[in-house]
Amino acid sequence: MRELMGIEGGIAWKYWNEFNKVIPIEYDFKARIDKYRRPMGAGDKANVMLNYGYSLLESECLRIINSVGLDSRVGFLHEMNPSKHSLAYDFQEPFRFLVDLAVINLIEKEAMENKDFIRTESYSLRLKPSGAKKATDEFNLMMNSKIEYRKKNTTWGSVLLLKGRELAQHLTGNRKMIDFSKPQ
Repeated sequence: MRELMGIEGGIAWKYWNEFNKVIPIEYDFKARIDKYRRPMGAGDKANVMLNYGYSLLESECLRIINSVGLDSRVGFLHEMNPSKHSLAYDFQEPFRFLVDLAVINLIEKEAMENKDFIRTESYSLRLKPSGAKKATDEFNLMMNSKIEYRKKNTTWGSVLLLKGRELAQHLTGNRKMIDFSKPQ
């Protein structure tokens, strides 16, 4: 597991390095993780939008986990802690790219304005309600976008629900494998 996590960390560093290349300089994005491979705070506009989007994805994953009867605190990869939703963090990993794409879409559309952000007393950057609405709307567009999966037209939201059901069936012994292949 430690070796696998090391590989994932190296890939993440490369991914965010490439992600940085598509973010315009005025968004001040430098990295998603610091030199010690710890998550970055919300000091720049891109990280603020990513953090907000990941919280939306986490909420969707929690809704699905609860709907299929699993305990969100019992995960596989993320540290288990009574105050953390480890399974939600694990479950959202294969779908984080949806948030990344939503943020890139917002940037490419030039939808976000300086007035959509606020700097707090502790110098953290946050979304104002206008920015949160734009980010939420773009995330919902991603979740409702049509894709082909298993030779059927569906949405990413439906794929998440399907994967939640498959995970529950796997954990209860009613399914041997879970297919996390990427839809077209």
